[in-house]
Amino acid sequence: MTDTNQNVFADATAVKGEVMIELIGVDKFFGSFQALTDINLKIGRQEVVVVIGPSGSGKSTMIRCINRLDEHDAGRIFVDGVELSEDVKNIQEIRRETGMVFQQFNLFPHLTVLDNVTLAPRQVRRMPRKEAEELGMELLELVRIPEQAKKHPGQLSGGQQQRVAIARSLAMKPKVMLFDEPTSALDPEMITEVLDVMIELAEGGMTMIVVTHEMGFARAVADRVVFMSDGYIVEVGTPEHFFKSPQEERTKLFLSQIL
Repeated sequence: MTDTNQNVFADATAVKGEVMIELIGVDKFFGSFQALTDINLKIGRQEVVVVIGPSGSGKSTMIRCINRLDEHDAGRIFVDGVELSEDVKNIQEIRRETGMVFQQFNLFPHLTVLDNVTLAPRQVRRMPRKEAEELGMELLELVRIPEQAKKHPGQLSGGQQQRVAIARSLAMKPKVMLFDEPTSALDPEMITEVLDVMIELAEGGMTMIVVTHEMGFARAVADRVVFMSDGYIVEVGTPEHFFKSPQEERTKLFLSQIL
């Protein structure tokens, strides 16, 4: 391990307070291609970590491994003290505690907005319909589209659909929210309305890992920024560190291309 890698490891695993998510020596292969190499990262409770990097750097794969959408091949992953293992019970427990919002909205087109939001709590948590609908309306208020409750997803803009997807994830009352480039499929004018909701979540104390190219969001909201390239964590630091004095040449090159 180089001195640089040792410094990165120390930064990536230095967390104030209680650890909510921990990745230890995580590797992931797709056939002969290694998508993640020796990923070591801790996320504290109520911390907002933004993950940036070029396409194909392993950002999405890393967060997909946290709730077992992709299975890691080596290393260990813990969410709120529970290890992600072959044990189906553990996988289910972690998925119940971990909400995820994707690039695509993945809403059921034949269900109303409110039914999309309430489906999981009713089916998985066995919540009575009336209680689920009250919760659903609260969450639609939170994401600022309560008036869309009775519409179907196809009647909504992309930004509105993504806000429904956020509300749907929150309906399971997760301890952690994972966002995989949630604004990348949106028209520019719709991005702000989704980011505003995410900022509110962060200010409310939600533990969040956000894969995004929205550098303004990273500057304003992140507690730490993680830069990945070629399946490695290259550099970790505060937004101030990243945008004023990044240390690694690979980080400097990436930021010079997007800022």
